[in-house]
Amino acid sequence: MTGRLLVSTGCLVIAVVGTGCGGRPAGFPETAAVTGVITFDEMPLEGATVSFLPDEGRSSVGTTDSAGRYRLKFTGTVSGAVLGMHHVSVSKQAPDPDFKITKEEQEMLENGDFLIPTVDVVPGRYQGRASELTAEVKSGRNSFDFALTSD
Repeated sequence: MTGRLLVSTGCLVIAVVGTGCGGRPAGFPETAAVTGVITFDEMPLEGATVSFLPDEGRSSVGTTDSAGRYRLKFTGTVSGAVLGMHHVSVSKQAPDPDFKITKEEQEMLENGDFLIPTVDVVPGRYQGRASELTAEVKSGRNSFDFALTSD
């Protein structure tokens, strides 16, 4: 009988501990899933950083894939964004097309001692807290698609 009690107690401990391991950590605000698609001049924007910036509290970040799709993370283990209004910031760095690399710089680049200057592909009006993009995250699943333009 003690063996059964021990097994039952062990199962109970595993069940209680197991439920504490998933979901949102204690003290974290409520978050909701956020996904969407970013296009730039009607084409999917790959490799862009998408940030949802609430007026107060921690922001959430995602990166677009080859189809322009993103999924936000609040922390390394918590998905989504806090509930409420957000400024939405989109940025993407690319090598500066006007930069002309010298032979010496090319050698340094190959040795890992040089970085090619970059420029932001996305216009400033879509970046930071001054972004013209906004979204209201509500409980449940949220999907926000943004069609950005260069002009």
